[in-house]
Order: sequence, then C-alpha cells, then structure tokens
Amino acid sequence: MPLQNWIARWPTNLHVPLALTFLEDPSSINAQSGSPLFARLPGELRASIWSFALLPYEDLDSPYDLHQRCARPGRTAPLRVAVDLLRTCRAIYVEAFLIPFQTLPVVLFNGDGQDVPPNLNLLECTPSKMDRIFRLKPWQFAQITSVELTVQQYVLETGAIERVSGMVGGQSRHKGHEARNSRIFSSGHTTFIEPRNAAYSHNPCGKAGKALSMGNLYVGKKITHFALRMYRTDWWTWSSSPQDGQLHPSGRLRLEPMANVTFNESRTSSMIAGYEARKEGRDPDFGLDEFEKQGRWGMQLVEFLPDLETLELVLETFAVKEAQLDKVIECAKLWTFPFTDGHHLRWNGKPETTLRWQGAAEYSYDDGDYGWIQKQNRRGTVGGENIQLLRKQEGDDAPPLDGQVFVIKTLIFRRERDADHGYSYNA
Repeated sequence: MPLQNWIARWPTNLHVPLALTFLEDPSSINAQSGSPLFARLPGELRASIWSFALLPYEDLDSPYDLHQRCARPGRTAPLRVAVDLLRTCRAIYVEAFLIPFQTLPVVLFNGDGQDVPPNLNLLECTPSKMDRIFRLKPWQFAQITSVELTVQQYVLETGAIERVSGMVGGQSRHKGHEARNSRIFSSGHTTFIEPRNAAYSHNPCGKAGKALSMGNLYVGKKITHFALRMYRTDWWTWSSSPQDGQLHPSGRLRLEPMANVTFNESRTSSMIAGYEARKEGRDPDFGLDEFEKQGRWGMQLVEFLPDLETLELVLETFAVKEAQLDKVIECAKLWTFPFTDGHHLRWNGKPETTLRWQGAAEYSYDDGDYGWIQKQNRRGTVGGENIQLLRKQEGDDAPPLDGQVFVIKTLIFRRERDADHGYSYNA
C-alpha cells in the first residue's frame, strides 16, 4: 500500500498516536499468546522482523516506462511499503507503528526535474511540492532520522543543505526541541519549539502517554544519516563530451566540498588542488573570503546537520565518462567534514560500490546538441561486463546492444573522533 494512503486513514483530529490510546486500555489488545511469533520470540527479534517487513519495495506490477529518466536501478517502479502489516492486529501495531517513520528517509528531489518519479510517497517531495509532507502529525515527523537529497550541482553549491536542514529541523533536533507542527512554511522551515516545561516534556500525550514508556514522542530525533545524490545531468559539465574533458579541465566532472562554487573559471581546478593538498597532509586553501566560506556545502553539512553519523555519496554519470567519475571518487576519499565537537566525517576505508546499468536507447536530452551521447555511450560502444539491464524484455535471449549505459558509484563516510585518526583540521 502507498504510505500516503495509510496516513490518510488516520482520523484528522488524532493528536496522539493511536497506539497510546490502545495502551491506555491494555485489555483492548489481544496478546496473541497462541502465536509463536509472540509466545516464543523476544521483542528484539520481532522488532527486526517488523523493520525488515516494512522496508520499501518496487511495485513491479506497475513498472515505469524505460524512457522515463527517473527509471534506474532501485526505482524501476513506484516504491511501496507493506503498511498493511500494521493493520493485522493491535499487538503488532503497538510494537511497529513508529518503524516506517524511523527507518524511511525524508527525500527531497532538487535535481533535474526529469529525474523526479511520478509516484512520490508521503515522505518524498520537490521544492514546489513541499505540501506532500504536511499531513504528517508532529509526532510522526519527529521520528525521522534519515534524509536524502537528489540535487543539481549548482543548487548544492548555493545553499541546498542549509535549506534541507531547515525543512527537517536539523539544528532544532540537535537541541532537543519538539515538533509542534510539521507544516513547511514559505521560509522553508519546520516548526520546532523548546519543551514548555519538564512535566509537559516528560508526558506530552496526557493520560494515555503513561501507558507507554517511550519518552516524549514529540522530541525530534536527531538526523543521523544523509544521502547526497547527483544523477547524470546534475553536474555542471554533464553536457561536455569526453573529448572536451580531455582537452580542457573545465569540461571535466568535478566536486569539491570546501571550495564554494566550482563553476567559476578560477575554481575549475579546485578539486585537484584540494586533493594534492590533502595528500600532503595540508588543509586546502582556495583563497575564499569570509562570505564565500559560509557557502561551502561541506561546512554546511556539519553545521546544519550536526548529529550525522553517516554520509552516503551517490554519483551517476554516462559510462563513457567513468574515468572522470573515478577521479572524483579518488579525490573524495580524502575529504573530511569537521564537527565542532572534535569529530569528523571521513571515508570509511571501504572501496566504492560500482553499478553499471543499461537503460533506453533514447532520452529527452538527446534532442539537444549532444551527439556524443548517441555515438559514444551505447552498450555496443562502451563495452564492459556486468552491465545490469534495467528491465529484461520477455523473449530476449541476449541483451540489446543499442541501450545507453550509465555508471553509479557510491562512497560511505562515517563519523569518528580525531583522536582515533590523528588528524586535525582548521575550518
């Protein structure tokens, strides 16, 4: 069932979780003592089962058209969540009702509009459709711990992370504030307030809240995971041919978290300059003034989302540009993101994951002056093995040779103490 359909079935005047209403009268819940699931398994194992059962899955009965730009591995069809599990019985419901909000991310599509899926769920939105998450109750919004941002590079380098943090209340959650209204106002900020008083903070749900020792459900959980995604047309230089990149550094893929805007001619070599400095153990100096330093997305990440434990960097490009993407990944492995408490986000030391996949033969951007894509980026041209077909066609004995091929590389950063790494960073 789509997540938004499940939310829509909640009474509009329900200000506290339905589970607390059930727990106010325990006799209203069948303990399911005859079920091995409840009679033999400890609660911790059941929680793992509920979490696994409520993971998103692709509804392959309604696949996207192959030519839609949003169609890619992991999103070949609308995502569903089996929330009907929560309607099977009250015993399951009271154990699992928070899991969809605690495990599913808030997703903001701020990249190329063609990459936005047509079937967004309740926790997914675009800058022009922020109202999609208005229907979340404050206690539901407070449970969110994960955020994903699909973003065009120019948006990333002009304050996107600060705006996303305002949307989810990153700094307010860090301070232990309560979600009081999940509406996103014109300023792009969510309503969070300081707890009114100790008694209210301890038991905001009234009498029903005493039935469940899970603390204040309105206190925003900290945002601990952030996924940053850039797809093939999100880069400054996505339309430059591989040959342009070989002849001119300004035509290559590049990404540098501490250099502000990398489109400027004077900044096109900042990624390599930063890499060389870090390789020698020096802090890169890009000659930024104080105003420019505030715009660095690498510093916005740790300032506005100060509780991050993991950063997932997911980068996609045309397969014919894989060597350029490899250089970005090589440079990224030396990036560090300094928190004020003596911790850094650093590459976890594990090799990047690589996924090569084949889509349609033509896309909407082929109408532009990008002939190199059609000539150089087809399966029969780029070659290579382990290319995943986006969707196999019935009756095909061999993969077609005319599809465009893309590559996705993923790198993981984790939070660690400086003392564990022996490194200092002057922000």
